[in-house]
Amino acid sequence: MNKHEETVRCAIQMCLKVIKSYEWLSDLYVLDFFVDNHWSKLPQCWQNCFNDMDPKDLGNILTGQQMKKAGCNAVLDFGSGLGHLIRILSYKNNIQTIGIEMQAKLTAEARKLDLELEYTVKKYLTEETMSKLIRPNHINLILSSLQQLEEIPLDTEKYGLIGLHPCGDLGPLLIKHFVNSEDVKFICIVGCCFMKLSCNKEPCGYPMSQYLKGLNNDLSYFSREIACHAIETYCKRLCNGDYNDLKVHAYRAALEKILRQLDPKLMHMPVRNVKHTNNMTFEEYCTAALHKLSIDPLNSSGVETDLLQWKKVVVLYTLRLAIAPLVETLILLDRVLFILEHGISCTIHPVFDPEISPRNHIIVGIK
Repeated sequence: MNKHEETVRCAIQMCLKVIKSYEWLSDLYVLDFFVDNHWSKLPQCWQNCFNDMDPKDLGNILTGQQMKKAGCNAVLDFGSGLGHLIRILSYKNNIQTIGIEMQAKLTAEARKLDLELEYTVKKYLTEETMSKLIRPNHINLILSSLQQLEEIPLDTEKYGLIGLHPCGDLGPLLIKHFVNSEDVKFICIVGCCFMKLSCNKEPCGYPMSQYLKGLNNDLSYFSREIACHAIETYCKRLCNGDYNDLKVHAYRAALEKILRQLDPKLMHMPVRNVKHTNNMTFEEYCTAALHKLSIDPLNSSGVETDLLQWKKVVVLYTLRLAIAPLVETLILLDRVLFILEHGISCTIHPVFDPEISPRNHIIVGIK
């Protein structure tokens, strides 16, 4: 075992220790705040500390590349969308690229944008230069197995994998293809939608490393879901004192209590996302949230008492967000360690503005 691998193992152990200690908190569902009396679940000293705290101060709780050559001349981009990335790689860097996208509409639009670009640059480039341009290849495909990856047509035996936001098990699938195929020389991947991972069952998106499989590694759906939230934007609002619109969490929790009283089968029923404004009443929120849903008239008597506790709801949500990055860290380190266990060099870097892309850490593996 090399030093890098040992460091990752140590980090995994520390993450697990903290996650397990506060599992009760990360597993709380904020919309159940009033139904299950979440505030009473906090230690008394926490209640005393946070009870009169200005939400602006909560923001302080949440704040608190090298280039390598892999010898490839082809890249596969998974979830390529409109093909902006591979368009640059192909036309500007003369790299053979294939964009894999599950939405046929986006694939068709990507091909259209390629032609529009060629039509525009034709005015400025010579015919000889135009003839040397490499056009991206866009494929419409839903990936679910390693065999599909092996059957993707390529004119080269050495290529790399790119996935900027592969959802759920797709990220682990690409990583497995990277370590198993001699033709794949590098991988650059940013994970997302961790709540959609298959955990401790095939195809087993988590855990991946043999080391973590031997530990108490369970992560609930709720902890994996909160790990995908945009913590930076929420933190910025708190720090700037722009937290009145965060009352929407209390509104949703109050609505949940009313729905459960109306019919227990309505528990955690999906409702429309509503952006809160300072002048929005609870009744206006309910009307917007339940838009197009057939729900009997709501009895909102007593809701004003609940809504006076909106700051407590913000406190609870903040505390969950404070733990959430550890869950994401554990999942990412598990993937890094899986690659290291196969004797392949692997690093992880923050590369995007987290306010634009909350999932901003990229795993880079090079053979």
